[in-house]
Amino acid sequence: MKNTDVICIGSAVLDITAFPIKDQKKWKEKQRIEKIRADIGGDAANQAVRLTDLGLKTILFTAVGDDPNGQILQSMLEKRGVRTEHIAVRENCATGTALVLVSQDGVRRTFSVEGAHSTLAMEDIEGLLEKSGDYFERNKVKALTIASIFSMPFLEGRGLFELVQEAEKHGVLIFADLASDKLKQGMAGVRRLLPFIDWFMPSMYDAYEMTGEESPEGAAEAYRLAGAKNVVIKLGEKGCYFRTETDSGYIPAPEVKAVDTTGAGDCMNAVFISRILKGEEVRTALAKACLGASLSTEIHGASGGRILEKDLILPV
Repeated sequence: MKNTDVICIGSAVLDITAFPIKDQKKWKEKQRIEKIRADIGGDAANQAVRLTDLGLKTILFTAVGDDPNGQILQSMLEKRGVRTEHIAVRENCATGTALVLVSQDGVRRTFSVEGAHSTLAMEDIEGLLEKSGDYFERNKVKALTIASIFSMPFLEGRGLFELVQEAEKHGVLIFADLASDKLKQGMAGVRRLLPFIDWFMPSMYDAYEMTGEESPEGAAEAYRLAGAKNVVIKLGEKGCYFRTETDSGYIPAPEVKAVDTTGAGDCMNAVFISRILKGEEVRTALAKACLGASLSTEIHGASGGRILEKDLILPV
């Protein structure tokens, strides 16, 4: 049995990235650009790749279609060292695919279709809840990351709650963030999960939309009152705000020349998870997470290039 440091569960998407894209007003019927390429995308896949790059044994639970895009995506994940044996393949279903247009200043515009990962369901994670043995104990699992809530409607209806209960029972650290709240479930969509989540890490935009608050402090407090143990509000280029039982504050992100912000939040999550599992203090872990996220924006693609241990050196 292979040991597993982190289980990632959630979305996996094949990104077709094109850059640099001029202002739409200057578009012609046909034009040359620098590059068009296929990249790993989707919150869970991005986190799995970054965690693996940082030396953690990582397994991905997601779903792809029985189409060429699914085959390409699985192959790319395997080449990056992510364990893929629990990726479900759906017949007559398309793999999640996104067209990502990246402007000359690094801003992205994404056009996506709903894919197989949104069909992830109870039967796809039954191995984690097996009655005959304790998966988490036997595999020495240290962390579970849900990437992201609202991206798996079937599993969120039945299975995800049971999973976080089982993980907590075995002392597994649980991390989670949010996808766009397309069904407008609001706080009701996360309330019963929050008490089991050790680190809840939504983006500023998703947190404001859900809580109705207009500041990181207000949003973090709303989540804490709803049961979250520790909250990190991701603030993009400004870094993050965090709130725990004993501490709170802002952690800035270093200034960089961004060429592509795709996947920066996923990179931040992955680096933070890796630092916490290494036993680093929260403020240091968050500072390195913000550094990793900033460095990722200097690379094209949601998980292009590699962010390694040696890259996470904080300035003195």
